[in-house]
Amino acid sequence: MNTAPINLDKLRNIVQKFGSTSFTTSQVASDYLQDGGQIDAAQFEDLLKRHAALLGIRPMPSSAGGDTVWLTAV
Repeated sequence: MNTAPINLDKLRNIVQKFGSTSFTTSQVASDYLQDGGQIDAAQFEDLLKRHAALLGIRPMPSSAGGDTVWLTAV
């Protein structure tokens, strides 16, 4: 597991590019890690949940399980 600090500005910019469309944790992680870095998927999910208010996002309720789907919190 990578313990490098997360750049919240970079994360906010990635989230903002999705605009009003829904997106998954995997999509955000893929964009964030495009330089080939690695981070544990559960760690990234926790990061989004912890900073959801700051990032202006909220998880969509899902009964299907799997990857969390996020929406901008408008």
